[in-house]
Amino acid sequence: MANCKFGLNDHKPFISEKSNHHHNDKKHNHNFISNIKKEEHIDSAHHRDDGHTHQDHRKIDKKVLKWALGITLITMFLEFFYGFLSNSLALISDAIHMFTHSFALIISLLAIIVASKTAPISKTFGYYRIEVIAAFINGITIILSIIWIVYEAYQRFVEPQTIDIKTAIIVAIIGLFVNITTGIILMQGDKNNINLKSAFVHMLSDALSSVAIIIGYIVIYFTSWYFIDIILAVIVALVILKWAIDILKNSTNTLLESSPVDVKEVKEYIERNEKVLELHDIHIWEITADMYNMTAHVKIDKKDLENYEDILYQINHNLKEKFKIVHTTFQFEW
Repeated sequence: MANCKFGLNDHKPFISEKSNHHHNDKKHNHNFISNIKKEEHIDSAHHRDDGHTHQDHRKIDKKVLKWALGITLITMFLEFFYGFLSNSLALISDAIHMFTHSFALIISLLAIIVASKTAPISKTFGYYRIEVIAAFINGITIILSIIWIVYEAYQRFVEPQTIDIKTAIIVAIIGLFVNITTGIILMQGDKNNINLKSAFVHMLSDALSSVAIIIGYIVIYFTSWYFIDIILAVIVALVILKWAIDILKNSTNTLLESSPVDVKEVKEYIERNEKVLELHDIHIWEITADMYNMTAHVKIDKKDLENYEDILYQINHNLKEKFKIVHTTFQFEW
């Protein structure tokens, strides 16, 4: 039977046996390392080329995100400052929305930086969970901001206030221009990078809210209907609330190590393989965005022991293609 390779070490594959009458004659080790790739040596040169390509993309993405983040942060502070100066609650709300956009960019940038760092041996999963913890804290912060916006909107509804509409319009237009500029900058990065895609979508929502606010300010300018500022603020708060709920839900599920995919579906899909008799003791969890881990026991027929590498390769291939699960550890039984 062929040796299994993991890192720089070679070892014999271990197969566990249950309810076997030879159990007293043999010692069975229940550890098994997965992810055998038969074409490992053939594709080694290709992987090295991919490594250089990923490094180049990472450098470009990092530069793109830094520019986008810098511009966004400056605009956010401008909106906060002139929002309070002009007494516009809608502008302050948009500044908070810009803050969520800034945080999305920070998370994306942090993901790239963390990916290039080597963690100490005690951090067996690296520093990836830092992103999740930061996202959880951000979600709570956004919820608190929304509570303040709604409270302030209620206060202004009870006691209407005037706003410096000209200043508010100018700053809102600047905010829209910045959103468009940020979008153009983000489009210069790796278009296949899911972090950049999410940041772009977040920016797009900012741009739409800026357009809505500008239209509202124009209406206020000609009609003096200042209550529109309150309505705009609440609308933006509701948009932010959706983001906050998604952030809290996703980060909480990751911290609780909930399965990011349907476990039952995974089990049924793998058991379609005629060589797999049963898949049980399944554990699937997410380290950070799109980094899925899985462990399980795989029961096969004794006559298929010699072909365990082919079975394992097929399982890993199916998990990667169907569920994007690429980090696996399986224990084989018969």
